[in-house]
Amino acid sequence: MDCLINKSKKKKLSEANQRLRSFQENGKILLQDLIELCNGKSNPIKTFSANQIIQATDNFHESNHMFRFEFIYRGTLENRPVLIKRATWKLYTSDTLAKICRDITVSSMVSGHKNFLKLLGCCLEFEYPVLVCEYAERIPYNTPNLGMVIKMAKEIAVAVSYLHTAFPRTMIHMDIQPSNIFLDSNGTAKLSGFCLSVSIPEGETFVKVDADRVEGVLDYLEYNYVTSGVVTENTDVFSFGVLLQNLLIGKRGVVDRCKGDESLFEYEHSVLNLRVSDRVCKFVEEGRVVEILDPQMLESMGDDETGEQERRQMEAVLMLSLRCTGHKGDVPKMMEVAKELKRIERWT
Repeated sequence: MDCLINKSKKKKLSEANQRLRSFQENGKILLQDLIELCNGKSNPIKTFSANQIIQATDNFHESNHMFRFEFIYRGTLENRPVLIKRATWKLYTSDTLAKICRDITVSSMVSGHKNFLKLLGCCLEFEYPVLVCEYAERIPYNTPNLGMVIKMAKEIAVAVSYLHTAFPRTMIHMDIQPSNIFLDSNGTAKLSGFCLSVSIPEGETFVKVDADRVEGVLDYLEYNYVTSGVVTENTDVFSFGVLLQNLLIGKRGVVDRCKGDESLFEYEHSVLNLRVSDRVCKFVEEGRVVEILDPQMLESMGDDETGEQERRQMEAVLMLSLRCTGHKGDVPKMMEVAKELKRIERWT
């Protein structure tokens, strides 16, 4: 019996020591990132213990696992619902710890803004830090309500514009895509996911990363970034343009539309090899805008004056997206994009 008790004590002591080592190692990297991005002023970040996180998620029980292939859990912490983001393997090609610390750092910098997923704190006692955020739901893949799409897009544009302008060093998100956008209970859109974010030094307009370390979802990556590793504000503007296009196209996408129509079948193979923004541009140039838009969204619009107004709004957002991706005219700043979406939203 004494032997079993001693083994249990040793196991608990070993776990406690490992958590302390993780806390020290993770805390060191996080502090370095906070100092680098915050001009030597570290933001206060609440820390939770590993036991609190385990209890909040029922030991990361499958029933609390929210998204397949992603380690985001729902939980209850200090009597409030929360999202808990935990990495259990190397999610990225390199520097996993540094990337998670970057997520914590940037989240702490923007938590006071309503259009970012609010960071409530973190836990440094696991192998990789765990983020604790306010509870929100990820945006739906299909959003047939155009007004909701424009509102979400406007709010995310405001968030990205804030990243680009609010700090001495311009922050580039680098991973603007649907999986990093959430909606709270009031329908407010919130941007998250700063693991890939980079900062541009003061007084500079770009920063260069190693070309072999280019990361992200291919369709959302700006061409210049992919080929040269050069990161500018346009890197985010391009991704935002593709986000707009996907919100308007819907889940099925352009190629699936081709498959359902014999007159479009000949386009299938050539279109399939194009990225989303190129596909959209191709259909727009051929005057076939209606064929690429989300049919559910189109069906929800009536034949009256209101429906016609909504179709004009839809086309205006699509054309704005092509400016963002560099297919039509000069690429705008994110502040201009936000203002244009506000203008389109106010159309009556």
